[in-house]
Amino acid sequence: MSAGFLMAIRQDHEKMLEIKKLIETARGLPQPDDYFNGLDWDGEILPREIVLFCRMAQDHRTSGWDGISAKAGRYDQHSRYVLLVALEGKGSMGVETKTRQIHQEEAHLLFPHQIHYYIDLPEKFTWLYVTFDLEGPARQILELWRSGGRKINGHTKSLLMEFLAEFQNGDGLQSSIALGKVFEAMETAEPAQNKADPDADLVAQIKKYVMENLEDDLAMPALSRAMGVSESYLRAVFRDGAGVSLGNFVRSVRLVRATYLLEQGELDLGVIAGRTGFGSLTSFTRAFRRMYEMTPSSYRKRSRVEA
Repeated sequence: MSAGFLMAIRQDHEKMLEIKKLIETARGLPQPDDYFNGLDWDGEILPREIVLFCRMAQDHRTSGWDGISAKAGRYDQHSRYVLLVALEGKGSMGVETKTRQIHQEEAHLLFPHQIHYYIDLPEKFTWLYVTFDLEGPARQILELWRSGGRKINGHTKSLLMEFLAEFQNGDGLQSSIALGKVFEAMETAEPAQNKADPDADLVAQIKKYVMENLEDDLAMPALSRAMGVSESYLRAVFRDGAGVSLGNFVRSVRLVRATYLLEQGELDLGVIAGRTGFGSLTSFTRAFRRMYEMTPSSYRKRSRVEA
């Protein structure tokens, strides 16, 4: 047995121990009392208000922050950055107009107010979530993540362990520094896998068209004409590629946009209903209550309290 072969076995064993330790630490994290305000320090460049938690099972509730679900109709957007580190298990999610495959030992970054939803989740998984705020020039450094996720290698795993240790120690400044090192290490990391879908371009075009034309008629006949394909083909391709029905996607994007407008200012509810493509305030309120289990007015009041 050659020395090179033994060295390779040793390296594989060390990698296995590293990811096992990460999984054990992630699973031991307590649930946050507050998903918006976390460890912080008085600075402007490094990540701030860091919140850290782990997900290991689906939660099919249609609202709330206590779980993730691949059930159709669960769409999200957040005002903060969200770093997802898949330590164990693979799945897929829609991020704006793209479908992302998420493999074990990959990291993916969601940007503030980026619409996303889970398409497929495994029965068993350990996904680490880091949410944070970021101000100043450092935001530009993260723009490379818009093209997709990054694989996590041995060095990144070590830095993640350092970050977890600092976070558990309750040190806001050191946690920010440690998380910054994780991002620096992943700047040059290998891009995450993303298996091509033969109809991915059409699905991306449909999503883009919907997001840019929320005030217009987005019923199936109108979308079929806009895309230049039959209604049956459009319906089938979108469901296969996006994992949800086209009607569900349109309605959910309209409601997610509505939450953004509710958080931003004092627009009249009727104006928001019109800008998001609802025919009346009544239909807007009914759809909003069905998805978020509260009225638009209640949502606006809650967002002001959290701010």
